[in-house]
Amino acid sequence: MGGLGSGNRYRFSKKTTTEECHRLDVRNLYREGLLRPGCCFRSSWSRAGKETASIRGFVYRDRVVLSYRHRRGLGGEWEDVKEPVSLEWTPCNFGGERPWFVCPGIACGRRVAVLYGPGKYFLCRHCYDLRYESQREDKKDRALRRAHKIRTRLGGSANMMELFPERPKGMHLDTYMKLFWQHDEAHREELAGMREWLDKLQKRVG
Repeated sequence: MGGLGSGNRYRFSKKTTTEECHRLDVRNLYREGLLRPGCCFRSSWSRAGKETASIRGFVYRDRVVLSYRHRRGLGGEWEDVKEPVSLEWTPCNFGGERPWFVCPGIACGRRVAVLYGPGKYFLCRHCYDLRYESQREDKKDRALRRAHKIRTRLGGSANMMELFPERPKGMHLDTYMKLFWQHDEAHREELAGMREWLDKLQKRVG
């Protein structure tokens, strides 16, 4: 993920999304007070309650050195990786500064808040050609996501088979009805998209 090879070497399948990768967010480190020179931090990732990966960082004045182990493929050997990542600070509108990672990818150098680790190094999403999950969605998926978002905002279940959530206490009726009709529109758009998808599938199957 950083410092070696050409840009194309980093590219993964275009189906790979940022949500599927280990990620390191400089904003979280800053909020937790872990970007002071001399600090050492540890981040980890888990699945089903079991830790699957971890990384350590050693902070200097103008950079962070990431330390972790990497294995190429399931049968590959583990190797220790130390990856230096430069830090830059920019002034905020109302005082203070905010930190950025400087992507260590060859010919990159972008200032980014998040680095991703689907490969050997931690780089920005541009170097790995990653997509956001929403970019893989088609029209019906986007409509369904809008409907789910409205349901959960109202404190209900995202399950479309359940009744639409009741108006939360303290919410104006006009606001509730606006969300109700937005949900109705999204639901009808999702059903229309599903019918279109089924028609195309039927034509292919014959």
